Amino acid sequence: METVRLVLLAVAGALVGGVGANSVAPALALKDIARGAPLPPRIKLEHPRGGCVEVAPHGAHLLSWKIPEKSEVIYMSPQAKFGENDAIRGGIPICFPQFGPRGALPQHGFSRKSNDWVLGERAESEDGSKIEFVLKDTEATRSSAWPHPFELRYEIAFDDEGELVTKMKLRNVGDKEFDFTCALHTYFCVDDIKQTTIEGLQGVEYEDALDEANPVKTEANEVIKFEGNVDRVYGPAPLVVRIVDGKKGRCIAIAKDFPDVVVWNPWDEKAKAMGDLPDEDYHKFVCVEVGAIRKPVTVKAGEEWTASQKLTVSGN
Repeated sequence: METVRLVLLAVAGALVGGVGANSVAPALALKDIARGAPLPPRIKLEHPRGGCVEVAPHGAHLLSWKIPEKSEVIYMSPQAKFGENDAIRGGIPICFPQFGPRGALPQHGFSRKSNDWVLGERAESEDGSKIEFVLKDTEATRSSAWPHPFELRYEIAFDDEGELVTKMKLRNVGDKEFDFTCALHTYFCVDDIKQTTIEGLQGVEYEDALDEANPVKTEANEVIKFEGNVDRVYGPAPLVVRIVDGKKGRCIAIAKDFPDVVVWNPWDEKAKAMGDLPDEDYHKFVCVEVGAIRKPVTVKAGEEWTASQKLTVSGN
């Protein structure tokens, strides 16, 4: 009988102080890992239909999503850094409780660099499978510019069709309300950014980070093309946005209930300034990031906020 396998991959060399971390030791079945035991640097979640994801507990960072008989969906920089204080370039970084510089915390908040994520619920069946990571407030977060008590659950799951779903569930466990912004900063593989377009955002208001004099605009184009650096926050955005990779012949549909969508590509000059990205790799990815950004979310004491995205790939 075909079953879902949830396995852990012990990577040769610890994440701490390591770079690259591409060498993989023999897999360990999750059932053989005691709850509460130290986690290996990578976790692999597989579906019977052949799809699989890999996740680093550091930042609860999704590193890879491969589809049966198709190539990798998620871009990872070959120069990504995996040190204990590093933000990993590529994959799906979790930006929380702050997106970008929109607050007093460092860029994108503390969750993407956190080593305090622990394994939560996990399930495996022939119809789907999931793994959950949990992050709670610590002495370090309570002494930061965002000192609130919280519990953030991040779920990565395959549904019965093998499509990928990622979900954030945030609970305010304190006695006062708090505000936050967030995003799932997804890097998608494309064959050529110049032959890639984004559909579904025509008529949507956006903030253009590259135009300080006139940042708020409305998208006039039916499709967004890339001819240079793009850095925009659209919102409120439609429930479905599509990435069309013209060279590969692939379409990625992003169905979401987050209010906003970021579209970003650094282009050549900014790519060259990044120490963890090859100079020409801006051609190979586009970031389309679901999030709650333009209007901070308020969560009252004892209440919970939830949002998710579902990724569906058609074509090659």
